[in-house]
Amino acid sequence: MKTEINYELINDMYISWLNERDAFIQRKIKDDIKSKFSPYEFLMYCERYSSPFKTFRNIFPLCYLFETLKQMQKQGKDISNFTHQSLLIETPEEIRTVSNFAKREPSSEINNFGLIFKGQNIFEYGDIKSIGEKFPYAYANNLSIQQVEQMVKSGKDYKGIPITITIDNISELPLEKLSYIEECFDVDGIKIVAKNRAAHNAHQGECTPLNLRAYKQIRNVVDNEILNNLYIDPNLNRMNIDLQLSAQILDKLANKIEYDFDAAEKPRFSKESKMASGLVGLLTGKSICKGYSEILRNVLGCVGIDSVVIDGVVLDDNGEERDHSWNLVKLGDFWLNVDLTNARENICAGKPTGNLFMSDMAFYDTRKKVTLEKGKQINGKSMESTVMIGGHVKAYGTNNKQCKVNISPALTSSLIQKSRLYAENYEKDSKNTNYKGIIPYVGSTIEQTRSSSKNISGIIK
Repeated sequence: MKTEINYELINDMYISWLNERDAFIQRKIKDDIKSKFSPYEFLMYCERYSSPFKTFRNIFPLCYLFETLKQMQKQGKDISNFTHQSLLIETPEEIRTVSNFAKREPSSEINNFGLIFKGQNIFEYGDIKSIGEKFPYAYANNLSIQQVEQMVKSGKDYKGIPITITIDNISELPLEKLSYIEECFDVDGIKIVAKNRAAHNAHQGECTPLNLRAYKQIRNVVDNEILNNLYIDPNLNRMNIDLQLSAQILDKLANKIEYDFDAAEKPRFSKESKMASGLVGLLTGKSICKGYSEILRNVLGCVGIDSVVIDGVVLDDNGEERDHSWNLVKLGDFWLNVDLTNARENICAGKPTGNLFMSDMAFYDTRKKVTLEKGKQINGKSMESTVMIGGHVKAYGTNNKQCKVNISPALTSSLIQKSRLYAENYEKDSKNTNYKGIIPYVGSTIEQTRSSSKNISGIIK
């Protein structure tokens, strides 16, 4: 007669293990669980959890999971409810377990696991070819561009498991560098995560990795439609060159990407909102404030200009708080506030705007500066952090810099108009008499100096 599983006892012992803080006693409880219950019984208990594998592996190692599922399959039991889930593999021991299984066991339902390998351990301890052949849904993520570059230097073939590369912004991964990497890796996606952002996932650049095709399309747009059409006067100082480049980039983005009012009305984590909050706006031609800010940060990075995204709150026309994102941009040694979202209409119309290159005083004053102290009741809600309306929310990070310098809206507007005239007439003016000293940015010594630290080909070869 088949004995029923005592789920209540397992639960009592497991909860006791979870809550125990003494390491010695915790190990004893763990050993008691393993002595009283088989891996199969404990796995059936874990099936009731939203994260069954994490629960199972708190008590039994990964090899027991594979062996238990293998025996269940031999007995004719349906294991698809387990194998159609993702399984995180991190430690060298777990990687070796997967490698041994891939080399020794015949193909089965177990191969449908979506194996996720974090970082570069899989390439040090795993049999890439065997795992890639046996587990078609395996991939490695959280590989930084620096890790990938170092691995490429070895000249080894790392193909077999698709990887996702994490970069700070697209300036770190031009298409030339990407092509070298693809000779050694199966690149599946690119995740853009600003290094200086807070840990809150909703405020870190792209929420999900861009697939390889989308990333290449975005870089092509940036290279061919923006960077290749920039000009500079190399006789100017650093701040004025940065201003010159930033004004042109702002103009090009404003005219290329319109505000997506439909997406702005959608819930924050909806598909429409996510699409309009990242770099895909360069392809769709539509974006919301988060997308404008991330796009600007990434494009400015391609010309060596530092920028951070501020996630904050503003007061709308009804006096209600709403989320908003903008940038702080560093020109020379000075940080300035830049709000492309609210500046866009005036930029396109050729009018001055008080949303570009503003000091804190000028920028926040137009947004009804209000400081709410921690613990103060506002509309019946207790403020958990100090919030500046028109300023950044501290819970989202410490990106804000002091912005003391202000560039007049008239000067900014004049620079944008001048750049348009240059773009229209430079090639027509064969003698370059009207634009003496002006040269294309791409290929200039200034571009080469700024990109020399990246050493695009030297790092890879």
